[in-house]
Parts: sequence; C-alpha cells; structure tokens
Amino acid sequence: MNIRDLEYFQRLALEKSYSKVAAFYHVSQPTITYAIKRLETELNIPLVNRSQAHKNVALTSAGRQFLQHVNTILRELRIAKEEISHLTIKKLPLGLPPIIGNYYFPKLSPQLLKADILPHLIIRREGSENLLRQVKLGRLDVGLIGSLDPIQVESLSAEILTKKKFKIVVAKNHPLAHQKEVAFGKLATEKFLLLSEQYVHHHAFLRLSQQNNLDPQVIYQSDDLDILKGMIKSGMGVGFLAELAINPDDNLVTLDLTDNNQPQFLISLVYRNSSILPPIMDKLLELIRQIVTKDEIKKVQKD
Repeated sequence: MNIRDLEYFQRLALEKSYSKVAAFYHVSQPTITYAIKRLETELNIPLVNRSQAHKNVALTSAGRQFLQHVNTILRELRIAKEEISHLTIKKLPLGLPPIIGNYYFPKLSPQLLKADILPHLIIRREGSENLLRQVKLGRLDVGLIGSLDPIQVESLSAEILTKKKFKIVVAKNHPLAHQKEVAFGKLATEKFLLLSEQYVHHHAFLRLSQQNNLDPQVIYQSDDLDILKGMIKSGMGVGFLAELAINPDDNLVTLDLTDNNQPQFLISLVYRNSSILPPIMDKLLELIRQIVTKDEIKKVQKD
C-alpha cells in the first residue's frame, strides 16, 4: 500500500473533490483517481460513492471506516519520522510551564551543565495544556507538566514526580495575614487576583468554588505572575497560588486551606510511550527525577 495513495485519500475526504486534491498536490486529476482505485482494488471494496447524483465526492461506509485508520497511520508515520530524526539532532526540546520552570530550572541547570546537556537544550515555555497537546502530537518529546488529576493518555507515559499544595496569598497588612490557615468557604466576600485560564490554578480555583457553592469575586486575571504578586502585595486583593510559585523574597503571607478533598498541583514527567530516546535524553529524564526527588527530601527535612 502506497503512502502517497493514503495521503491522496485523506485529502479527498477533506476536500470532497478530485480536482481540488490534484491542485493541492500539483498533480493531474487522473493521478488521484488511479490512486483511489488502487486502494479499492487492494481492499476489495468501494471507498468512494461514484453516484452522479452527488456533486461532491462522498465516502462509503467502508471509506469512512478506512479513513479513521488512514488518519492514525499517517499521524504515527509523521511522529515516527520526527522521533527518528531526533536521534541525529543535537537539540533537545523540553516543555516547561513558566511556574514549574522558574522553580526547578535553576536547581536543574548546574547538573545539566555538568552533564553537557545544557548547551543542547531548547526550553519551550507554555501553559501545561499546550505542552501536553504537543507531546500527544509528537511535536515535543518531553514535558514537565502540571495538572489537577493524573494524566492518563494511552500513547503517553506520565510519571507523577511530586504534588504541591495551593495556598491563599495575602499582603502582610491584610486582615487574614495573622492566620495560618483558612477554609475556602470563609473567603466568599474577598476580592481575588488570579492567574489566567492558561494556568492550572484557574481550574483548581473553579473546582474549589464549585465544591463550596461559591461565586467568588475575581477582579483581575493575569498571565504575568510577577505583576499578580505585586498587586497582591499592594493589598488590592487575595491571591490563589501553588506553593512553588511563592518565594520568601516576595514578602507575602501564605495560608493553608483546610478544605477536605482540595485540589493538588500534580507535577508529572510526560513523554510518548513509543518514543525512541537517545542516551542524552534518557540522562535528561533521570536528572529531572533526581532534582525533584532531592527537592522533596529537603522540604521534608526542613518541615
């Protein structure tokens, strides 16, 4: 079975026109017609409805079923080509969401430099959802990704490396600053300053709101963590941040949430099951695991 024939068939299902497919691939229309006939001969079943009553090309039921397999075949072939090419490419793409990257990369970078990995690394800083999508599509080999629930995708391996708490964050002169903990339901009258929807925080906040049957007042959302912290510090409102997003230098007060079944910030090392990873990538994965584990041990010892 010819790969090009499969590509022609996939495009025909999209365009519903032999002439448009021919124009797209810069070939003659008979080339497309013969390709479809070859597939039908090999499968011994019509894939296209050739009734003159249909102005546009329509797939038969067998054609629609075959299209699902063709989509999978061509997608996996593209991913395989990219993975094989990575074996010879010296650049290593690593997906890091901003907050996770800001917290772990300074701890990780000395080890990466020592292992001669740092010069080859390309960091892609995007939201966790976008990075997960890129790993699914094979456009990214590895991502250190945040989520509220375990990542369960058939084609991916996802190792939960650690779980972080979400905190309520206020200025030092805020009325809540003298408390060490608070129930989310007690914050119904507060004005909230939140990270935007591209962050896991937004979904965690919604989940807590639903659990408490609240509709909190959100006065501002931002993609910029530093701007958000500055607004919280000035006393404009209350923040909701994962603990790893907060540094001692921020001069902010954090409160634990006392709610049962509160969401946690899961940090997972995600990569494709079928990935053929070069030794340098295997080393990168191991260093990430070591750094996260070491950080957790330090935290336990400190507590």
